Amino acid sequence: MKKILILGHAGYIGPVVINHLKNKYYICGVDTQWFKAKINNKNYKKKYFPNKNIIKDMRNFKLKELNFLPDAIIYLAAISNDPMGHEFKKVTKEINTNYCIKIAKEAKKLGVKKFIFASSCSIYGAAGNAKKKETHKIQPLTDYAKSKVISEKKLEKISSKNFKIISLRFATAAGYSPKLRLDLVFNDFVVNSITKKEILILSNGEPWRPLIHVNDMALSIEWATEYNSKKNFLAINIGSDKWTFKIKDLASKIAKSLGKVTVKLNKDNQPDKRSYTVDFSLFKKIAKNFQPRENLKNATKVLAKNIIDSKYNFKNFRNSKKFIRLKTLKNLQERKLINKRLFWIK
Repeated sequence: MKKILILGHAGYIGPVVINHLKNKYYICGVDTQWFKAKINNKNYKKKYFPNKNIIKDMRNFKLKELNFLPDAIIYLAAISNDPMGHEFKKVTKEINTNYCIKIAKEAKKLGVKKFIFASSCSIYGAAGNAKKKETHKIQPLTDYAKSKVISEKKLEKISSKNFKIISLRFATAAGYSPKLRLDLVFNDFVVNSITKKEILILSNGEPWRPLIHVNDMALSIEWATEYNSKKNFLAINIGSDKWTFKIKDLASKIAKSLGKVTVKLNKDNQPDKRSYTVDFSLFKKIAKNFQPRENLKNATKVLAKNIIDSKYNFKNFRNSKKFIRLKTLKNLQERKLINKRLFWIK
């Protein structure tokens, strides 16, 4: 059985990845556990827990602490969206880039064969209606997106014949996870539909955005773990045309799926410059059996059901200290559980 190390396994995506891979691999996870809130988690340890769980600030973690050499490392760790990246610029650089490169160099030195990096389609920035291929010019607009670009460039230099690196440029994450995030457009729209019976679009609704369900992200990570790339470094767009929408159209589809939901669009709002469509043809060509499988309508209803069945009150969710990542970090600071540089206080 292959041994996999996941760095950042206890966030929004990690538990779903573990549940998908656990029957195939031995999984060790390292995470600060900053984001502890779970919904509908009766079988959390059985379904979503790694074989070995290490609670630690990854910036203080070294591979030599393990009693095994991983066959592959999956780097999910990140200050994971634009508002957090803006608020915590230094830490975004530390976690998203500096430590990523540091651990990759250590992995190469010790003989790890594969490194999988969770990148983002947001690096394409203000791309308009033209579908962006992996070879096209990138225009990152935020600290978060820029951190992914810098990491990719440095990882490419580290990669070699014996240390293959795959950078998965994910579309915007969406869908149910027990470690739910509500600062994502799909999840935001579904929660508003349940709690307020309306979706209020904060932009003018025109920006394009590709999405991918977390289950399909896990599927693509399985592919990357097994794929024998001829290239030392491979950057690849992960998503599908079926899950690419204008924001206003996404809202309409969610409202229709759930019924009796009003979509409110303020046409006077400033347009969101983060508008891009992405070409997923390379992924479709080389990963035929690992293409996104989730259906938008079903994904909407599954997330809605889990929200309804949850013990939490989501009516004021945009100020939630549990499910809005930026609010969580600020709350941890206020409670002096982490210091200003976002290190655990011992």
